[in-house]
Amino acid sequence: MYSIMADENMGRRVRGRLKKCGRGVQIYPLAKIANPHVVEIGDYSRIDDFTFMNGGQGVKIGRYVHISCFASIIGGGELIVDDYAVIGYGARIITGTDTYQSGKRMSTPLPEEQRCVVRGKVVVGKDAFIGANVVVHPDVRIGEGAVIGSNSLVCKDIDPWSVNVGSPCKKIAERPRVTLQDTETERDNASE
Repeated sequence: MYSIMADENMGRRVRGRLKKCGRGVQIYPLAKIANPHVVEIGDYSRIDDFTFMNGGQGVKIGRYVHISCFASIIGGGELIVDDYAVIGYGARIITGTDTYQSGKRMSTPLPEEQRCVVRGKVVVGKDAFIGANVVVHPDVRIGEGAVIGSNSLVCKDIDPWSVNVGSPCKKIAERPRVTLQDTETERDNASE
């Protein structure tokens, strides 16, 4: 019989090891966060099972963010995900990668002096939606409210309130702006 042995960086056990963990945060039992001491998660956000996140140089997740099953945040760079954003099933946010520049090798187990690693910052704007199996490369800013369609490859900045698809990703439409009041404000006002 096969059993999954959960470690201290998985599910509820990782909460106390995070740099910050807001109210009502749900981290499912089979979600794993490496380097949790540099990860901040805002109120009411959810990280599903089978998600892997490497804190790298820092991860800041806003309020009401959903990171879906099988999503990965890897590369050792920095990630900021603003409020109400979604990272869909199987999406890959790559914050750093090996390159062939300067005649270096590209294998992760090698010593640092044999590699040319580029680490960057990825920013996912408020209300943005990253669809299933999207790949986002380092040093990309996905604008507020932008939608990235399934299986797209994002290698450059994405305009706010745009709809984008393809490999490489291209703008195909505009998205209406969200007109709702922020949920946190409504909760705080109701409890006073």
